[in-house]
Amino acid sequence: MGKPSAFELEVLGWVADDYEAPHTIANDISKALKRTISEADIKQALLALAHNGLVQPYAYDAERKRYSPISASEAQASQDPWFMAAPASRP
Repeated sequence: MGKPSAFELEVLGWVADDYEAPHTIANDISKALKRTISEADIKQALLALAHNGLVQPYAYDAERKRYSPISASEAQASQDPWFMAAPASRP
């Protein structure tokens, strides 16, 4: 567990208030940083944050319309993981 990078902290801010997935925030982060940020880069940052306990990964069940917590390893293997800031990382 290392100190989050500036980019990871930027991504953390985007998942502070709601469930987000890399594809839901990539465009907004790119606009905010004024450069193209890939979904893969965002997922990598979110996974690093998850391994550091700063975000909780989730799987979304569309049929039941709910999010279920998953491990960082499961999120890494998932095609479409969602994330939300862990309570400890919120001010």
